[in-house]
Amino acid sequence: MDKKETMYRINQVVDMNGERKRYEQTVTAEVLERKDRYLRYTEQLDDYEIDVVMRVGDDFIKIQRRGIINMNFHFQQGETTDTFYESPAGKHHFRINTTVLDIGEVAIEIRYELYDHNGKLGDYHYKIRKVG
Repeated sequence: MDKKETMYRINQVVDMNGERKRYEQTVTAEVLERKDRYLRYTEQLDDYEIDVVMRVGDDFIKIQRRGIINMNFHFQQGETTDTFYESPAGKHHFRINTTVLDIGEVAIEIRYELYDHNGKLGDYHYKIRKVG
């Protein structure tokens, strides 16, 4: 099992309710190479730290976040997956339609649509890229 630390830049764009929000941060990730690749890092969300584990397979990505929010997102190109999202506001059921899943050694790009029981909530673009 090969384990190392690597710097990554995370960029997220959220298009929701006619409004576009951008988020960017740099994290130090512990990278584990097994059958799949695992990135373990901490994200800042306002004043809170969120522990993140990203599992990168050949044709899927799973992102688990634990902290002030708890979620497990599963991305597979062209497929719709179900997930639950827990926050101080309560527990929510979402569907994720992954429109782009580009998995590389240096960068990963995910584009997806998020739905709840009322319909589409927004379009999301998530990119994580090695720094240096």
